[in-house]
Amino acid sequence: MKKNIFKTLHFFKFFIPIFFLTLIFSCATTSKTAATSEVGKENPPKNEYSNFDEDVVKIFKGLNVRQKIGQVFLMNFRYSKVEDFSKIPANKKNKITDFENYDGKIIKVVPLDFVDDVVSRAIKDFYIGNVIVFSENLPTVEKSITMISTMQKLCVENNKIPMIVAVDQEGGRVNRFFDTTIFPSAKKIGDTGQVKNAFLVGQALGEQLSTLGINLNFAPVCDVFSNPKNKVIGDRSFSTLPNEVAKFSVEMQKGLRSWQVIACAKHFPGHGDTSVDSHVGLPSINKSKEKWATTEAIPFEKNIAQNIPAIMTAHIQYSNLDNSLIKAQKTGKAIVRPATLSKKILTNLLREELKFTGVICTDALDMKAISSNFSEKQAVIEALMAGADLLCNPISILCNDDFQRLEELYFEIEKTFKKDKEFANRLDNAVLRVLQLKKDFGFFDKTYTIPTPSQIQNAKTKLRSPKFESLKKQIG
Repeated sequence: MKKNIFKTLHFFKFFIPIFFLTLIFSCATTSKTAATSEVGKENPPKNEYSNFDEDVVKIFKGLNVRQKIGQVFLMNFRYSKVEDFSKIPANKKNKITDFENYDGKIIKVVPLDFVDDVVSRAIKDFYIGNVIVFSENLPTVEKSITMISTMQKLCVENNKIPMIVAVDQEGGRVNRFFDTTIFPSAKKIGDTGQVKNAFLVGQALGEQLSTLGINLNFAPVCDVFSNPKNKVIGDRSFSTLPNEVAKFSVEMQKGLRSWQVIACAKHFPGHGDTSVDSHVGLPSINKSKEKWATTEAIPFEKNIAQNIPAIMTAHIQYSNLDNSLIKAQKTGKAIVRPATLSKKILTNLLREELKFTGVICTDALDMKAISSNFSEKQAVIEALMAGADLLCNPISILCNDDFQRLEELYFEIEKTFKKDKEFANRLDNAVLRVLQLKKDFGFFDKTYTIPTPSQIQNAKTKLRSPKFESLKKQIG
């Protein structure tokens, strides 16, 4: 009996320390788990909406797929098809011109400077949420303001979301509105050596455009003019030196922003070293990524650091940034992906490496670099999957017969949205970015009405202000 008691005591001698060690470790583990759980509650993981304002998310959640498509399309209503020559006004008969449509056929068109039934139907039935205007739409102050304000009013009444109204008004040889002072080219501004001039021109452009109701300008050009054979860029670039382009372009975007006009830097990843114009062909650049990082990348990096709200893509092949192949639907050939359709360039490089958080807009998808190789459906879906948020000129609508093609394009996107979760997420993210941009620039704070005759007269006076001419002379 005594022997058994000693055995028991001997057992507890070893068991009790082990018991207490286990208890301490268990408490510590429980405490650590509880602490982790508490931190998780205080700092919840980011979800798909965490980067967007609550009211933006609320608007987004009220959209169906068709309305979402309308928010990522940046359409042009530049021309109207001539369907009955006898009905063409006398003052437009000399403006009839040839237009190459989607299947390569030449048709007769006239400039469109008012909201006709085609434009109205596109906004009402297809929820078109953004437009780009051209000189054909902007012949005079009165017609420009009336057309733009009519589209805006129609869009807000029908879609409840204001439009991005975009334009290419760089100065120099790239302008769409001429009933005001036209400023010198970027090169002339750069040649002054005074970066303040870029700010002042940006500010003046912002005032001119906002007077018309235009809220996005495809400027500044951030391309470095490094190839003398490059005629498409040329004097549209501020300089042949990356840091000079960076300094002047940053100041221009600040000037535009001072009038609540969205600046859009172009053409990423850089169009300055090409010899082919992407309006007529598909340029290719063989520069190494290391060389790109010390030239073309610099102006974009500096503008991103200064919160540029939008960046436009370039339709160029840049094999050392992305050498993957894509089968072009129109030709059947496998070609190196153009930057506009490249996830490596738009998402991996621009978004992840350069940390750009704004809206990525494509250059016009009806330019030959894209349209000669890809169908409208393929270009739209591939651009969205690559990381683009706003699709410029995805399809041209010139008459009522063209709505069948638009319907087919919407159907293809809706079908892809339903069957492909990755695509659905990408489209949703693009819509959220576009809506956030509109919120950031005060679109939802404005009232959209048709201007009165006195308001139009005030706009004319403002647009013809002598201060614009004085600034032009100052630059030389």
